[in-house]
Amino acid sequence: MKSKIVIFLFIFLITGCAFHSEPKDNLEFHQISQLSELAGVYKNKGNPSSYLSWIIWPDIGEITPASKETTSSNIRHEDIELIEVIPKNNSLTVKAISKGCSIFEKIYILGQDFKIKDGKIIIRKEAHLLSRGGDDVLLGPSYEDITLGLDSSKHAKSRSLGYAAGLVLMIFPMAVSDTSDIRYDRVSNKPQNYKNCNNK
Repeated sequence: MKSKIVIFLFIFLITGCAFHSEPKDNLEFHQISQLSELAGVYKNKGNPSSYLSWIIWPDIGEITPASKETTSSNIRHEDIELIEVIPKNNSLTVKAISKGCSIFEKIYILGQDFKIKDGKIIIRKEAHLLSRGGDDVLLGPSYEDITLGLDSSKHAKSRSLGYAAGLVLMIFPMAVSDTSDIRYDRVSNKPQNYKNCNNK
């Protein structure tokens, strides 16, 4: 009887959770072979959630904006309506579009700022042995992998994979995995060359 109670308590304490989210009619990644395939304009608001700008600029509050009159503190992801991508040689100029003009832009160099692996752009890979810092209540290893590319219909697509295991509040053992696919609709196959908001 005691052994059954011990087994029950062990199963109860070793809590494992797996989460998965994806858009309706989720499509597989298209294998990007050249940067010109990314040219165009995309909706910033994703399906089912999140913002493309957050994937590209997670620390947008720390980036110097294109306009001297726009401070990084008043650029909000929810205010960005579109993302424009302009390829040139081995670089991508990426612009944040709001109310018909660019409020922020940055140039990324292939091999320096990003790389393409298996036809997808590797945005971020993070691994932590014990803690992610700050107010993290989980003590143990964690891993996050974010990739960006195009789906088979040439809409933008991001995939986030995360895993964490350890002790919550130094007491309860837990393992959590999360997979999230998000689609960002392509509204134009060609860049529109939006001007800076203060140079219209």
